Amino acid sequence: MVNSSTAVTALLVALILNCFSATAWGWGEDGHRVTGEIAWRLLDSSVQEPVQELLDVKGEGSLAEAATWADRIRGDGQYDWAAPLHYISLPRHWPGYQPGRDCPEQGCILEAIAKFRQILADPDAPQRERAEALLFIVHFVGDLHQPLHTGLATDRGGNDVEVEFFGFGTNLHALWDVFLPGGFLTDWQAYAEKQAAGLGKRPLDAWRRGTPEDWAAESHQLVHEYAYTESRVLGEDYYLRNRPIIERRLQQAGVRLAALLNNALAPARQ
Repeated sequence: MVNSSTAVTALLVALILNCFSATAWGWGEDGHRVTGEIAWRLLDSSVQEPVQELLDVKGEGSLAEAATWADRIRGDGQYDWAAPLHYISLPRHWPGYQPGRDCPEQGCILEAIAKFRQILADPDAPQRERAEALLFIVHFVGDLHQPLHTGLATDRGGNDVEVEFFGFGTNLHALWDVFLPGGFLTDWQAYAEKQAAGLGKRPLDAWRRGTPEDWAAESHQLVHEYAYTESRVLGEDYYLRNRPIIERRLQQAGVRLAALLNNALAPARQ
């Protein structure tokens, strides 16, 4: 008989082998899809239509797939300017967001969300600009809930922290992007459907309150309490400790993305 601990370990190793060649940014494709799908299911019915119209402008079939767009354009030279907008580097002891101090000249994720939300909410802005703003927002709200997107500048949000996970070499950022979520995201769509259906039992009003600056503060607390670690050899204990954190952040990102889009695209604003 195989005990539960051995089963978890075997599953994780199999998933690592399956994911190891994947390119990892943000939550990884499936994590972003989960956030987009949860958000879609929580959108007001009056907002789903304008969202779909904007998705159609960019040839995106669903909000879930659109959530991966801002990573898919990496490598396209015309979007090089967007690379610094996926994160904000914060010191270990951070008193709260001050744009002039915390957001460099090339921009950061908090400035980007504010800018693109303004474009999205403007009915007089060109449709293509609004559509692109939507795609950036969907992705960046997900990124902001990945704690290492508020990590230290000195290690590039964990990208320079080499770790060993179940015997495989990777870095801390990629571990949180792909390999830890990979332990439970074997079918992202089924997972997202289940999460969305169960959210009625969650404190959604509390999650919807606050601002992107507040969400960044949450990630900043989590990255130092849970993600950063003295050990460089990680395995099942680290996974089991952090899985609930990752699941909650994916849920919160979906809930908050829906609230942001409902607010920006409510019919009264048109």
